[in-house]
Amino acid sequence: MAQAKQDMGTGSIKKLMLQLMIPAVVAQVVNLLYNIVDRIYIGHIAGIGAAALTGVGLFTPILMLLNAFAMLVGAGGAPRTAIALGQGDKKQAEKIVSNSFTVLMFFAVVLTIGFYAGAPVLLRLFGASDATLPYALSYSRIYIAGSVFVLVVLGMNPFITTQGFAKTSMLTTVIGAVINIILDPILIFGFGLGVRGAAIATVIATFCGLAGHVTYAFVTRQPFLGFAGELFRWPSTFLRPIFRRMIPMAGNEIVFGLGDAMYLKAFGMLGTAMLEAYQVAYKIGMVPHTIADGMGSASGILLGEHLGRGESEKARSIIRYLFPLAIGLSVVVSAVMILIARPVVSIFALPDSSVDVAVLMVRLFNIRIATRMFNAVLLSAIRAGGDTKFLLFMDSGLVWLVGIPAAYIGLLVLGVNSLPVLFLLTQSEQVVRMIIGLLRCRSGKWLHNLTEETGTQ
Repeated sequence: MAQAKQDMGTGSIKKLMLQLMIPAVVAQVVNLLYNIVDRIYIGHIAGIGAAALTGVGLFTPILMLLNAFAMLVGAGGAPRTAIALGQGDKKQAEKIVSNSFTVLMFFAVVLTIGFYAGAPVLLRLFGASDATLPYALSYSRIYIAGSVFVLVVLGMNPFITTQGFAKTSMLTTVIGAVINIILDPILIFGFGLGVRGAAIATVIATFCGLAGHVTYAFVTRQPFLGFAGELFRWPSTFLRPIFRRMIPMAGNEIVFGLGDAMYLKAFGMLGTAMLEAYQVAYKIGMVPHTIADGMGSASGILLGEHLGRGESEKARSIIRYLFPLAIGLSVVVSAVMILIARPVVSIFALPDSSVDVAVLMVRLFNIRIATRMFNAVLLSAIRAGGDTKFLLFMDSGLVWLVGIPAAYIGLLVLGVNSLPVLFLLTQSEQVVRMIIGLLRCRSGKWLHNLTEETGTQ
């Protein structure tokens, strides 16, 4: 920490982190609010609110996979873009951006085809019943059809941030949210489309956000202007080292997403009321978690710039400074969310049997935010340093080795029938991740020479 002050100054680190983090956090929170607003309105649909709310919530693991993959491509490409720009190589940055968007669009097509082929089976695997499956299918089939808009918008945000225009990303996301909030009641209730109306509103709003991003890129002549020309120009010497790292990371997100589906399945085994409470608490609890993700994204970009200049010691000193910052921020955010948990839960039309559990779950989600923020800094450092294989173990490996076994041992062996207790058992993975990650960062083994691997010399 002392070294960080000497190299950059504490004020400089804070300023850079805020410049990168605040717009990213706002954009992610607003993007999450798209889905929360949908669920609030869906819960108030007369006669079917509870079943529709639970059914739409079953799409959450797939939605998480969608978001995670977009953020993966952005988090994997943005630090390398920062490295190239730090070395004055705009052409290299343009290649990274163009190829990243090609990957995103390809994944959107594959995901859409795959989901349409096996949607009922997949949703039943996540716990859909005869009562909730129709609503899950109605929402997810429309949403997944617009997945290319979702992926490109989420994937574009980190690249715009590396150009120093994070506020633009935030603004276009806010505009999309306003459109979504306006369209939701019109389509859901005015046109009587129900859950389909919620999905249509979200897709339209996301497309408008994408249009705003693209318009801005052309007006300000960003590197995205080279997108069409570079789209299929993939020299193997350039792509091989990037995909060597990106493929394991993509596998990581898929395995991680399946792990979340297994958690959802476990919580659903406690009954429909508990599953409803968990889904609402999860959505509310993810709002402060996006702050952790934003901090991790900002950390990765900041570290990538220094690693691109070969300043590994400076990068390590910045990480040591970020840890206490993450803890302090988590305490403030958790305290606020714990205090407002009940009034926020009351917005959702939950059955009385689920309300108290949902409130308690929101508070538990926010108690764990300290480890989440700490781990976000750890994982961003490991990702920025190119330690991809270890990241795979840390991210999805511990879900399957620690969290999921804890959940099902609790259910099937210990006979746990309390959702809060079962949730706390699964959080053992966060503690293990924090301990192992700290040891890895202290060892320095996470630092790899990405300038050599990507050819940005």
